[in-house]
Amino acid sequence: MKKISFIAITLLLITGCKNDTKQTVNETETMKKDSSAMKAPVAEKAVEEKTVEESKIIPTLKECPEKTVDYETQLECIFPKSKMDDIYQRTIKEKAVEKAELLLTELPKQSSEKEIHQDGLEAISYKVSPNKVEIEFLFAGGVTTLELEQKGNDVKRTIIHSAD
Repeated sequence: MKKISFIAITLLLITGCKNDTKQTVNETETMKKDSSAMKAPVAEKAVEEKTVEESKIIPTLKECPEKTVDYETQLECIFPKSKMDDIYQRTIKEKAVEKAELLLTELPKQSSEKEIHQDGLEAISYKVSPNKVEIEFLFAGGVTTLELEQKGNDVKRTIIHSAD
């Protein structure tokens, strides 16, 4: 009986101490106005507002249907009143495709290929034609294709993941 009482009291003290510690930490964070803990939410808010502003600039249809056929997954989005360059930059910024940070900083004007050979990515090839750019990420285990197509004032972005 003494052992059970001792264990119960010990557990109450431990959980009580944990809750008190959390309250103390929260109270000190709110009291310090110039601390980095208070500056961080302001910075986060600014980033969120900037992201909201950017999404207003380049609208997207809320529905981006995803189709799966055999070993291939296709995600297609339409961006109304947009240009391919803007959607290309947005794709890199949002990392909409794996290894997007390895893409060329500017949308190329002519077809080319960039050898990578790191982290399973062998190469990135760009096939440029009027009003359409097809970018293939050649991975060891498959291919990811990013297609940007200008259709009047809209841009259609298609991301296709294909297994070997």
